[in-house]
Amino acid sequence: MLLTLVLVGFSAVVPARDIRGDTVASAPLRLCPTASQVTLFTPLPARPRLIGLVDLPMTGVTPSEAEEQAGSTPQLVEYSDAYFTRLTIHKWASWLTLPLFAGQYVVGQKLINGEGSDRLRGVHGVLAGGIAGLFVVNTVTGGLNAIEARKDPEGKNRRTLHTVLMLLADAGFVITGATAQERENEGGRASTANNTTHRNVALASMGTALVGVAIMLPIFGR
Repeated sequence: MLLTLVLVGFSAVVPARDIRGDTVASAPLRLCPTASQVTLFTPLPARPRLIGLVDLPMTGVTPSEAEEQAGSTPQLVEYSDAYFTRLTIHKWASWLTLPLFAGQYVVGQKLINGEGSDRLRGVHGVLAGGIAGLFVVNTVTGGLNAIEARKDPEGKNRRTLHTVLMLLADAGFVITGATAQERENEGGRASTANNTTHRNVALASMGTALVGVAIMLPIFGR
């Protein structure tokens, strides 16, 4: 038995020779793989993969439609710190304008009714100057913020309507001031028609501004 094992090992190492004595390259000795080796290294049959179908709802949506829906994801819009600073100023200026509107209406109505005095005319002028100043602040801050937010699709229609209304109010207050200037040139004794025009334009401008402010309230944000 020992002699047989020696001969088998020797034949595996020494090159074999054919009948003519030439050397024949010996094939390397290969061990037969065990059952565990076959299980570990033999590739399994290929299985088909489902790509993009896992997230599809069971509503008959095709993969191409799912890709279109994925491509319509809302984009992110980045706002600067200056935007929020201007927005805070814009909001405060808007709220401060409301009591000035109320005071101006009361004072202006008294002047039209002939109940005013020089002091009341002075208050009327101060209130008008305050409203004009706040509108200048709001026009600048609102305009810059509108330019920065032009790429934001969320609430774009509401912001556009707000901008248009406030610009119309700006124009109305310019006309209001122009009619008031006519009264001053006539020494405060303008005709009733001029007083009525001045009041109507002022009220229309105030109403337009109030609507513009109201549509920006959170209750109308959805």
